[in-house]
Amino acid sequence: MFQNILFQSPTIIFGINAINQIGEQAKKLGAGRALLITGPRVEKTGVLGNVKALLESVGVAVQVNIQDRDTPEPATDVVERTAQVARECNCDVIIGLGGGSILDVSKMASALLTNPGKTEDYFGREKVPKRGKPTIIVPTTSGTGAEVTKHAIFLERASNVKKVVASSNLLPNVAIVDPMLSMTCPPAVTASAGIDAYIHAAEAFLSKNANTITDALALEAISIITKWLGPAFADGQDREARYHMSLGSLMAGMVLNNSGTSLVHAMAYPVGGEHHTPHGVTLSALLIPCFDYVAVAKADKMAALARAMGEPIDGLAPREVLERLLEAIHFLLKSVNLPASLTDLGISREATDIHQWAVEAHKEQRLLTRSPRILTVEDIELIYENAFD
Repeated sequence: MFQNILFQSPTIIFGINAINQIGEQAKKLGAGRALLITGPRVEKTGVLGNVKALLESVGVAVQVNIQDRDTPEPATDVVERTAQVARECNCDVIIGLGGGSILDVSKMASALLTNPGKTEDYFGREKVPKRGKPTIIVPTTSGTGAEVTKHAIFLERASNVKKVVASSNLLPNVAIVDPMLSMTCPPAVTASAGIDAYIHAAEAFLSKNANTITDALALEAISIITKWLGPAFADGQDREARYHMSLGSLMAGMVLNNSGTSLVHAMAYPVGGEHHTPHGVTLSALLIPCFDYVAVAKADKMAALARAMGEPIDGLAPREVLERLLEAIHFLLKSVNLPASLTDLGISREATDIHQWAVEAHKEQRLLTRSPRILTVEDIELIYENAFD
């Protein structure tokens, strides 16, 4: 079969001490003044001071915006406040430095500088008409892939549901991925972000939009993350583990941006919106029942996933291959203290309106149209039920 492939990516700079190039990249984008958006943890580690100094050393004036929020994923009002800071700053370039939420706010705040209205106006696919101010995106965790994607996730307070802006005009100009910036990432964040990266690669590998390029990147990312997530979780100062997790996360983000996720992410939004659980942890609790349910449509790709995770499956029947894969995923989750069910996540079945979750998840047709298995509200409701086991 012949495919016409569109592959989108920002300029990527990857490697140990890659952050040293941030001044040069900012000047290339015309920065006389930059707004540097980050979080309090990054400030405490000293990374913020270093990056600010690198920019100022080449003559870029820097205004720092340290984010403060009351939910794991930022609510839309946070973006509006940040955009107002950017307007008042009159910056030439916006730099996001931090975890996925910081990076998403940075991308969306940039877009609001050149597009009217509020974040809620742009929920959905390709609704942002103009590119924002130039952006340089620098992750300090290994997992979200936000540095190379056109997506930004926010909590809509009115519905208490996480929603997504997905537009090519959100794609960063430059992504700088320096494994050294993730060395101070705590174990729990390492695990949550790491499984997020795994799911970006694995779920997008099963997507109807997958292609030859994304498949190759996905399988390599899965192999890397399976091998190195445990060591990075066990010893955050393991430079080799951090290097490989940064690389695996970057590759997974590229897959996510070009093939897209589907069922696991769609089902995670209502859960995370109601319980304010971290994104990667929510995905973790839903991963196994989701993959179990769609496996019937992609037996060959489930086998490829198992092989990428190092499972010996030659000669096994498809049912046995699936069991091996799900067991390998379960082992990976438990080895880094992640939940393998909604019960593990501390959510009570009796206190949950599963039908309403299913209705909300089913509305995420932007995601579900990529699912290898066509899903009804009733299908999704059953998966939620299975996720409590």
